[in-house]
Amino acid sequence: MLEKIDHVIMLKDFYAPLLTEKQQQVINLYYENDWSLSEIADSMKITRQAVYDILKRAETALDDYENRLGLVEKFLFTRKQLNQVYKLLSSETDKAAIDAAVSILREISETV
Repeated sequence: MLEKIDHVIMLKDFYAPLLTEKQQQVINLYYENDWSLSEIADSMKITRQAVYDILKRAETALDDYENRLGLVEKFLFTRKQLNQVYKLLSSETDKAAIDAAVSILREISETV
């Protein structure tokens, strides 16, 4: 469950402007503020079912945006590669480590 929460929040961070205001509000309250569907429904003066529908449509839209654009995947790849460069440069200072770090940086620059 925690993995899904992190995934949805990351997607929201990248694609929230593409959602409606109501979808953004429901996603924020449910995933970031840990409100229940009933609490959100009471706050927004709509039914619990309406909150559930908005939440599921927003999640589907976020997944669709990621499938089409792949921004989160690119971000995670770049972050992983930069962590590798950091480890190489902070732990070793020989020419092979520097060459490996340069190679990774070149790969990152070609994918961006």
